[in-house]
Amino acid sequence: MKTYHRGQFGGALDSSTNINLWHVLRWKIFKYPKFSLSSRPIIPLAVKPDVKGLTQKEDFICWLSHASFLIQLGGKRILIDPVFDDIPFYKRQIKAPYSVDNLGNIDYLLISHTHYDHFDKASIRTVEAMHPTAIVPLKMTKLIHKIAPDISSQELDWYESYQEEDLSITLVPARHWGRRSLFDKNSVLWGGFLITYKDQSIYFAGDSASGSHFEEIGKRYEIDIALLPIGAYKPEFIMKENHLNPQEAFDAFTQLQAKRMIPMHYGTFNLSDEPLDEPLQWMQEINKKHPDKISFLNVGEVLAL
Repeated sequence: MKTYHRGQFGGALDSSTNINLWHVLRWKIFKYPKFSLSSRPIIPLAVKPDVKGLTQKEDFICWLSHASFLIQLGGKRILIDPVFDDIPFYKRQIKAPYSVDNLGNIDYLLISHTHYDHFDKASIRTVEAMHPTAIVPLKMTKLIHKIAPDISSQELDWYESYQEEDLSITLVPARHWGRRSLFDKNSVLWGGFLITYKDQSIYFAGDSASGSHFEEIGKRYEIDIALLPIGAYKPEFIMKENHLNPQEAFDAFTQLQAKRMIPMHYGTFNLSDEPLDEPLQWMQEINKKHPDKISFLNVGEVLAL
C-alpha cells in the first residue's frame, strides 16, 4: 500500500513521524491528569441557528461547529468536513445547529483528511442524495465510494485545483497525517483548501501543526478569510505535532498574510485535555491585542460576505 511520508511533497509535513506511540498509549490508558482543568463550570458554545439566513442568495460562511462549514460562493454551496452527530469514542458536547434539510442543495463536498472528526461516514451518507461533487485529497475516492457510491469525486494533489467557471478549489499542504484503522496510516493524502470565487478567497486549514507551509501558502495566494483551528492542543507533548493552540493559530494567520481570521475546531468534542471553553477564552485575549483581525462565529451563525 502506498503511503504519504515526510518530505514526499517538498517538506516535513507528515507529523505522525514525530508522535511517540507509547506516549499516546500512556496518555489514553493511564489518563495523565488534566492539569488545566479546574472546578469552575465550563461555558458551552452558543448555538444560534439562522434557518432564514441559509436561504439568502448572497454569499456567506456558516460555521456548523468543530471544523464543519457551509460556504456559499457564486451561488454554489460548499460543505466542508461535515460531522453532524457523535463520532467513534466521542460524543458531541453541543447540538448540531441544523438538520441536513436546512442546508439546501450541496454542490461540493470537501473532506480534508481521514480522521473521524473530519471524515464522518454517517454525515457523508446524508448528503449523497444531493449528488455533490466531492473534492478530496489523493486516494480518498475509494473510501468515499464505499460509503456513498453515488457521489462523484475529484482527487487533488497539493497545489492542484478544481475549476468551474469563476470558482476554484485548491488542495494546499497541512502538517498533519491520516488514519482510520491499524493498517491504513497515511494511505490517503491530507491537506487544507483554498476556495476562490472571482476576487473572494477563503482558506480552510483542516488540521495542521505549525510549519513553514503557512508562509508558503501566503506567498502563493491572497487570502481574505482564514478558517484556522485553535483547539485540541493539550497535552502539548502529543498535540503540538497535530494541532495549533490559539497563539500558534494567530501566528499562522500572520504568516498567511490573510485579512481576517475565523477560529474553528473547538468547543464541540472533548478530544484533548484543555477545557472545552479554554481555546475560545485564550483567542479572545489575543483579539484584545489585535482588534479587527478575528471574527468569532456562533455555531450556526451565517456571516454574509
